Amino acid sequence: MISIITPVYNSVLYIEKCIQNVACQVFPGVEHLIMDGGSTDGTVELIEQSASMYPHIRWVSEKDNGQSDAMNKGIAMAKNPVISFLNADDFYENDALKFAHSIFKNARPNTFLVGNCRVLREDGSEYMINRPYPFLQVDFMLDYNFPFNPSAYFYHRTLHDLVGFYDTFDHLTMDIDFILRILPVAKIDYQDKIIGNYVMVANSKTMQEISLGRNIENLQLVFDKHLNQLSLFQRLNLGFQKKLGKNRGWIMYYLANPGLLIRKLFGKSA
Repeated sequence: MISIITPVYNSVLYIEKCIQNVACQVFPGVEHLIMDGGSTDGTVELIEQSASMYPHIRWVSEKDNGQSDAMNKGIAMAKNPVISFLNADDFYENDALKFAHSIFKNARPNTFLVGNCRVLREDGSEYMINRPYPFLQVDFMLDYNFPFNPSAYFYHRTLHDLVGFYDTFDHLTMDIDFILRILPVAKIDYQDKIIGNYVMVANSKTMQEISLGRNIENLQLVFDKHLNQLSLFQRLNLGFQKKLGKNRGWIMYYLANPGLLIRKLFGKSA
């Protein structure tokens, strides 16, 4: 039922643990597709060795046009109706595949299952828990509460039939772009449960962009790309909240809870 896709390039330090993380959870119907971009650091040898031991692994090693291209190739190879992406330096919770399977046995068509993601420093200490709820465009654009990492979500591959594949010209925010595209058509199933773990590896693309101060700029570019997807009400809401500036949090809180504001001002209930 589930195809795990791992795009990888020169990740000899991480790929073996990634393979083991999936292998220890495998049950009938799970496949692990490893899409190597032509690694030269020993990654291929480790993949080949693992594939000889684990029949659920299928893999290719060839030059590609970046991570998005590798992801799309994996989708094309996948045999199963549900897919997920696991980067070589990230990992699932020990029950993630079993949990996803239990959801998708009775899931509606075009379901996007998303849970929480534990964000870890390289030393293994916890930095934060990403809880992507509510799952709404305006909240994504204002509070950056979108899913931080694909290890925390699984979805029906039919969503690609509706919105297309990952943008091969986007090597940084292709996952957020895809999520924004599916929002109008997907059946979002948010589960308040940690499913995946994202490790902030210093030399990764994401962390390099953060260290250079370009991460917010990159996010804004993909958000701007999807502004025309918002309804008039959503655009007005987005513009209004942006104008509130640093006071936005408490103003929106009291607008959502007017009774609390009245009690605060007048010392009595509404």
